[in-house]
Amino acid sequence: MKNLTLFFLLLLFASKLSAQHIGGLYSGTLVNDTTKMIQKYELALNEYRDKIWGYSYTTFIANDTFYYGIKKVTGYRKNGELIIEDEKMLQNNFPESPAKKVKRTNVIKLVDQDTLRSVDGTWHTNRTKIYYAVSGSLDLKRTTDSSSSRLISHLKELNIIAQPNYAATEVKVKQKEDKVKIKVEDKTANKEAEKPAPLPYHQRTEKIIQAVDVKSDSLVLSFYDNGVIDGDSISVYLNNENIIASTKLTANATKKTIAVNNSGEIKLLLVAENLGTIPPNTGLLVIKDGEKTYQVNFSADMQTNAAITIRKSSR
Repeated sequence: MKNLTLFFLLLLFASKLSAQHIGGLYSGTLVNDTTKMIQKYELALNEYRDKIWGYSYTTFIANDTFYYGIKKVTGYRKNGELIIEDEKMLQNNFPESPAKKVKRTNVIKLVDQDTLRSVDGTWHTNRTKIYYAVSGSLDLKRTTDSSSSRLISHLKELNIIAQPNYAATEVKVKQKEDKVKIKVEDKTANKEAEKPAPLPYHQRTEKIIQAVDVKSDSLVLSFYDNGVIDGDSISVYLNNENIIASTKLTANATKKTIAVNNSGEIKLLLVAENLGTIPPNTGLLVIKDGEKTYQVNFSADMQTNAAITIRKSSR
């Protein structure tokens, strides 16, 4: 949490040095003009002394498998536009190695405001001898809720969130990126002793993370580990009835179909059975409601359950 706070202090400090505040966290979607595929997209940007850099996080689901890619990006201003370019891939779980020499460029129109609050722009890839260029649109909004950001979680997991030594920031980040491995802090006996004891699930605090309105009589629930596969296991309760018992989350979907009646609100309770190697227990729930889908990122630990309420809407 300390590193996370310092990282955002750096974002805030750096953005104040420019005419328009660009540094910050953005979340939204990318759309492919050709395939119409929609990808979730996060962008964390920093600006300091005319240098713009940061990280991007792209996710999509194909064949009931969750895929993600984390890249370092760099940027510059030109003719009233913000140009953000891929620099290198840091981590991914793609089924095949990413195409070499293919990089995405985002083109964002800078509007006349003190702070860049929304990003409505385009993107394209470069053409190579093997691959055609593709293009699309992007729609992002600035967010101050870093707690639900999977990009920030990954940067913490990779231990590449920079300390606020501004002159040495890029050097430190570069050194850590070259290692690109997760460092799990050693826990001393004293720290272990300070940890609160795990509570039975029914005694844990419930945190409602989202309410979803649906129209279908049945829903398909798909659960994924939406990041580094670190051994997270969960149980799922529907109105206090266990429907998934101690199941390990992976990039492949754990699926369950549930019925939804007109009796009002139902509650899904997501219970952490462990914390994996990288606490807390985190994952992604995809709710398929007919042709519509909802994606819900969740987090739980041995004292707190994640709760999602589902309400049947009238047709």
